[in-house]
Amino acid sequence: AAALAAGVPAPAYAGGMFDFGITLPFVAITFLVMMATLNALWYAPVTAEVDDRNAKLLKTLSEATDMLGKADEIQVEYTEQIRQAREAASATVKAYREKTEKAIAAQVAAATVERDAKAADVRKRLEKDIEAKKEAAEAEIEQRKAAFVKDTLAGVGL
Repeated sequence: AAALAAGVPAPAYAGGMFDFGITLPFVAITFLVMMATLNALWYAPVTAEVDDRNAKLLKTLSEATDMLGKADEIQVEYTEQIRQAREAASATVKAYREKTEKAIAAQVAAATVERDAKAADVRKRLEKDIEAKKEAAEAEIEQRKAAFVKDTLAGVGL
């Protein structure tokens, strides 16, 4: 009986590496059902949301790029306007400065002419005063001269 028992093949152990019982098809079917369920319930909506998000990001990026281009154009335009305004302001300041300098020069010239006229007037009055005093003193000078000559002649004995 022992020989008979030794001749009977030993039973295979369940759960071995190559156990192709009902477990393998059940695991494969479960995996496929779970994959289809996750794809339908989770991955498809998430993929749709990711696609929508990517589309919105691309749209926003495109709008931002357009706005940046417009901002650059506006900056160039404003820079040109500022340059023109500065040139106009500089020209206005220059014209005002020249006008003011001419007005000041005219006032200085007028003041110089007035000063020269007053100086000439004062000079004429002084000359008239000197002439008047000379004429007024002329009679006294003549009297003193005559008295001096008379005293001198009297002293000499003539």
